[in-house]
Amino acid sequence: MDKNKISIVRIKEERISKAVNKALELINAENLFIKENMTILIKPNILKGEEPERAVTTHPEIIRAVIRWIKKHGKHKIVVGESSGTTNPGATEKAFQGSGIKDVCEEENVEWTPFEQTKRKIYQIKDPLVLDQISSSVLLEEADLIINIPKIKTHWQCVLTCCIKNMFGTLILGNKPKTHARFPKLEDFSAALADIHSVSNPQLTVVDGYLCQEGSGPSKGDVVKLDLILAGYDPVALDTTVCKIIQFDPEDVIQIQKAEERGLGTSDLETFEIVGEKIDDVTRKFKMAKQRPVSVPLPDWLADYMSNVIFRARVKFDPNKCKLCATCWENCPANAISPADEIKKGNVPNWVKNECIFCYCCAELCPHEAVDFEINYVRNFLYSKVGVIFLIMLAGIIGLLLWFILSLIL
Repeated sequence: MDKNKISIVRIKEERISKAVNKALELINAENLFIKENMTILIKPNILKGEEPERAVTTHPEIIRAVIRWIKKHGKHKIVVGESSGTTNPGATEKAFQGSGIKDVCEEENVEWTPFEQTKRKIYQIKDPLVLDQISSSVLLEEADLIINIPKIKTHWQCVLTCCIKNMFGTLILGNKPKTHARFPKLEDFSAALADIHSVSNPQLTVVDGYLCQEGSGPSKGDVVKLDLILAGYDPVALDTTVCKIIQFDPEDVIQIQKAEERGLGTSDLETFEIVGEKIDDVTRKFKMAKQRPVSVPLPDWLADYMSNVIFRARVKFDPNKCKLCATCWENCPANAISPADEIKKGNVPNWVKNECIFCYCCAELCPHEAVDFEINYVRNFLYSKVGVIFLIMLAGIIGLLLWFILSLIL
């Protein structure tokens, strides 16, 4: 087993299982099976119960392929575990069912479980960046092998959600919005993602690059049929590789930097052997989400000001799509969204700008894709303190010019 290998394999003629097996064979992943009767935890992305064709969740056929690959290497206890994006009890079961992953697990006779239905444990995080402990399932400790199966998607807040971000799903239901609320700044939240990933630190990652999302990901983006499977052991290197494939700058994906700082891997791909396809042969430019961090080096005070004022987004609810289902206001970590004044068709929830921390949970979790964001840079600037000062100075300059012109005429 060579830890410095990353495999990239094309899915040809919809033969997903063949691609998954080849990707794992190329990195000698079978050497992970060090004994019989191992407990193996598979952690997919099951954000919510969308059909596989929307590319919101890990594709069920990729999970099936990994399960069958495990079965070829002995008798092991396989558990597929996840905790979905909302705070509602029963949400993860619905997500398992709606995504088709429950059916695959039952057809393959393996256990599937929401993390919130397992015994819990407080995990202390050694040498944390920002987060010193988390509450999660005992499965993270009991598993002999953890396999991370993320989906390639763009992300409103984090630019990319893939290997590192996927383990955020080990937090149980309401602990996710609490973490957003505790770390509203992207840099701190990205550091928290690295700390969370360090608790489980999956020994193997299989990246679902079959059907992906670009643009308004991670739940309402445009589907991209990339037809790729990636596999490897280093989450930092894998996320960096994904960035190269979709032509994103890895420096824009702050959790990559924080995970490298945390010692979870390296972004230096020169130290890795890329096997299978070459990166340059499989690139495809992805559209970024409209709201994304700016990587221009600025003083902290100015960066905070630009982020909180000039690049401040406004939440927009589509009255034609909104069903007033309560998902957004029940899952808003900052309590910035409340029910409509009257629950009737055509009305939308109330949003309080000054309370919003722009974690994008509302857009991410809306089952009807009724939530969007827009940034009016000109309006934000003109209504800011700097904008007011600028207008006063501009008015003064214009006044002086008029006075000078009039003095010449008269």
